[in-house]
Amino acid sequence: MADPNPWFRVYPPEIRDHTEFDQNVGPKRMPPRNSRPIAYFMLIFTMDLMKKFVLETNRYARNFITRNQHNISNKSRVHDWHKKGKLTLIEFKAFVAVILNMGLIKKATISEYWNRKHSSQSTPWFRKVFTRNRFQLLLKFLHLVDNRKIAPRNSPSYDPTAKFKPIVDHFNLKAKKHYSPSQNLSIDESLIGTKSRTVLRQYIPTKHAKFGVKLWMLTEAVTGYCFHFNVYKGKRYDPTPAGELQGSYVVISLLRAACLLNKWYHVFCDSFFTSLSLAKRLLNLHTYTTGTVRSNRPLPNLIKSVKLRASQSMFMRQQEILVCAFKEKEKRKNVKMLSTRYNAELVANRKPKMITEYNKFMGGVDLNDMLTSFYEDGRKSTKMWKKIVFNIIHRMVINAYILYQQNSDNAKSRLHFIQLLIDDLSEDHMTRNRVNIGVLNDEINNQNLRKLPERKEKDCCICSVRNVPGGRKRSKHICVLCHKGVHKMCYKKHSRRCHADE
Repeated sequence: MADPNPWFRVYPPEIRDHTEFDQNVGPKRMPPRNSRPIAYFMLIFTMDLMKKFVLETNRYARNFITRNQHNISNKSRVHDWHKKGKLTLIEFKAFVAVILNMGLIKKATISEYWNRKHSSQSTPWFRKVFTRNRFQLLLKFLHLVDNRKIAPRNSPSYDPTAKFKPIVDHFNLKAKKHYSPSQNLSIDESLIGTKSRTVLRQYIPTKHAKFGVKLWMLTEAVTGYCFHFNVYKGKRYDPTPAGELQGSYVVISLLRAACLLNKWYHVFCDSFFTSLSLAKRLLNLHTYTTGTVRSNRPLPNLIKSVKLRASQSMFMRQQEILVCAFKEKEKRKNVKMLSTRYNAELVANRKPKMITEYNKFMGGVDLNDMLTSFYEDGRKSTKMWKKIVFNIIHRMVINAYILYQQNSDNAKSRLHFIQLLIDDLSEDHMTRNRVNIGVLNDEINNQNLRKLPERKEKDCCICSVRNVPGGRKRSKHICVLCHKGVHKMCYKKHSRRCHADE
């Protein structure tokens, strides 16, 4: 039986009309124009999400200490949790500020941020925000869900993304709430690099990290604004419906979750996703698509077998679907593309217009990845899910910056935006927390202290008591007037005695 809609060859220039895109695009529900960066960041990383982090971090810390109270060493920094108190909302904002600043100021290890030994490596800001032990405790206890509510690994309802799923859902919800993308969209895979032993780990040789957790991402093509993403859980936990290509299933799922179908958006995707069946399904859902096509996918035989010379092209059409074969240089293979939006048309250098437009709009996901990598710490973590959480926070900053750019008259650079954001996030903690105020005063008042050479220590003349178990307290500092050992925190009391003796 003959095909009711046969393929036929077309020649440029081809003239056909297409349905126009008429959606309102750009930021929505914005703070007053020219607001500070933190106002845009708090649209995405809301106070509710911060409270969730604070609640679950304190819960996990309490359960951990109760469960392991007999196995915790006397020298463990875990004992400081009770001394400093529970995590507060103001302190958590400062914690996020430190994570962001570590992406700008990159050091070999976390402890190096509190390095006092070498003046060339000193970064006092980190010491003013947190002590090293406090920051590492917060990092250790950081949680987003109650572990008791996570299904066991062998359970039928087990979800390998359960520990960070709330931040994924939150990101997707807020990204849609505050932005309407322009017509051209990109769908591609992204990779958060990790070699952790997890069912989420994938191998993608074309990516920089090669091993990591794969994300299916939907972004605005021009700005890289991430509108929606899903974490790929592997074949076992994220199966593709029978009889459907995985690429087609991903594209439809992303667009449906983002509520962008039936609005004549235009999706650009690579050969992993593109197929004739996907193009027809999207057309029925009033959505255009353009992408490269693999040779083993169903295509007209003439397009598959044609032999072209350099800068030569061939077009064939079936109703609204146009396929193209193009050879750019003599020693290269033919490029095969499909589009439901473009006509058979040539532009500069006799290149098909659909190819130049594909090159222009396909890179939205790669742009988002590139922007993330510039100011992300990317440090190895013993807990894979924490690395994913920090990566998502950096992508939140990118989305916030795009909102800020489009709602400001004189937008700063992204670096300046992040620096202002760090200042605002940490400001309350640095001014209201008594410990931090004490540290600031110490740096002013302890100018009469001198640090001893490395590995040298003296008993503190204030708090050290000999011949009492655990009473001997050693200090690395001495008073320049009397040369007695004294802790920084004990210097005020010692100063009164020392000057009285004079």
